[in-house]
Amino acid sequence: MTQFISLTFRFLPNAAHFNFCTQVNFTLSNAGATVLMSLGDLPVQFGQWYEKETALMEWIRKSELTKLIAEADKRIDRALVAISSHVKAEGYSPLPNISEAARRVGIMLKNYGYIYQKPYEQQEGDIRTILMQLSGDYNMDAMVLNLDAWITELQTSFTEFQQLLAQRDTRSLQKPKDSFPTVRRGIEKIYHQTVKIVNAGSLLNISPDYEVFINKLNPEINRLNTEFHHTRRNIIDAEPSPIPQQEYTGYPVTPTPDVFYAAPNSDPVKLQLGKDYNLSYKNNKNAGNAQCTLHGKGKYTGRKTVTFIIFR
Repeated sequence: MTQFISLTFRFLPNAAHFNFCTQVNFTLSNAGATVLMSLGDLPVQFGQWYEKETALMEWIRKSELTKLIAEADKRIDRALVAISSHVKAEGYSPLPNISEAARRVGIMLKNYGYIYQKPYEQQEGDIRTILMQLSGDYNMDAMVLNLDAWITELQTSFTEFQQLLAQRDTRSLQKPKDSFPTVRRGIEKIYHQTVKIVNAGSLLNISPDYEVFINKLNPEINRLNTEFHHTRRNIIDAEPSPIPQQEYTGYPVTPTPDVFYAAPNSDPVKLQLGKDYNLSYKNNKNAGNAQCTLHGKGKYTGRKTVTFIIFR
C-alpha cells in the first residue's frame, strides 16, 4: 500500500515550510470522507496552527523595514553588477595598464561569488571587505578603471543597508504572539499525527481515499527532500589543482585553482566557485610562500589550505 515519504522538517527554511503547510491545509480541506472521519479534529487543529504561521509570514512580508532593506539590497546588487560589467569590458582594452588592472580587480571580485544569493549578514561582511580592498590594495586599479562613481554608489547604498539592518535588530514592531519555532513545532506535531493515521488507513486498505490523500502530497515531499535534505560534504576531501608559481606584482596575488570532488564510486565533479566554495588568501602580496584557503559552502563544509610561491 502507498505510504507517506518521510520529510525532515528541520531542513526547511521558513518560506518552504509555509508553502508545504499551505498545500497540506488545502489537501486536508479536500480530503475524502473516510480520511476526514478518521482524523477527527486534527484538520481543525492544523488549520489553527496554519493561521498562526500565515500571520507570521504576513508580518514579515508587510514589514516596511523589510521592504526598505530589500530595496537597499537591490541597489547594492545593481552597483556590484555595474562594477563587474565595467571591469569585464575593460579586460579587453588594448592598453596593457587598463587590461591588467581589470584582470586583477576581476579576480578579486570573483572570489566573493554570487553575493546576492547570500544571507544579509554574510553580504554585509563581503561588501565591507570589497569596499576596503577597492580603497586599499586595489585603489590604483580602481582609479585606472574609472570606478569612482560606482564605488560611491555602492558605498552609499551599503551605508543605508547597514543602518536598516541595525534598525531591524532593535525594532519594536507589533509581532504575532507566537514565535516561528513555537508555531513550527505545533503544526509539525499535528502533521505527524495525521501521517500516522493516514498511513495506517492505507495499510489496512480501508478506503481508496487514503491513497489519494497520500499521492497528493508525496510529490511535493520528494521535491523538498531533493532540494533541502542533503548531506554536507567536507571540502577537505576535495582536490584543488596545483597552483603554479606566481610572479610578484606589488599587488595581492589571487590565483583560482580548479577544484574537484570525487564522491565514493563516482567520477570527480568540478566544484563551482561562489556556489560550492569561496577562497581567501594569506601572505599573498610579497615574494615567498603564500596560502590559498578553500571555504566550503552550500553542500560543502570545512576548509582546506594549499600553498603556492610568489617570486620576483
